[in-house]
Amino acid sequence: MKNTYVNILIESLERKSEVLDRVMECDAEQEEILSAEEPDLDALHDNQEKIGNLAAELSRLDDGFESLYEKVRVDLLQNKAEYKDEIHRMQDLIAVITEKAVKIGAEEARHKNRVTSLLSDKRKQLGERRRNVNRLSTYANQMRGSTTANNTEAFFVDNKK
Repeated sequence: MKNTYVNILIESLERKSEVLDRVMECDAEQEEILSAEEPDLDALHDNQEKIGNLAAELSRLDDGFESLYEKVRVDLLQNKAEYKDEIHRMQDLIAVITEKAVKIGAEEARHKNRVTSLLSDKRKQLGERRRNVNRLSTYANQMRGSTTANNTEAFFVDNKK
């Protein structure tokens, strides 16, 4: 029965590695989006949602692994020789997972800086558009105010008859 738990631990680590592979694929997609001349903010948002969902899945896998490991930890430590191959497999998987997590962390840090810069630029553009709209609105209001009935009389009619 304990051997079944150990196999489940190994499967959990394999799934975690697969999820990290999907995160790396999403990071590659995000790199393409950010490298575009005019990045698509909707695509970027969708990509970040995918990464968030994958992060939640990783968290669930970690929680499940930890709780199951606590059940078999004593048995694993007491019977190292019996579980030698399984322990070695888990160590290899943990090394691969750690390597992937470090790569993902570095990539996410680079993307964060680029996204922050992109959003800052978009905010500036939006602010400039708002100022332009306000200027046009003010100009239109002034022009409407200068052509009211009271003001146009002086332009077209001479009251000195």
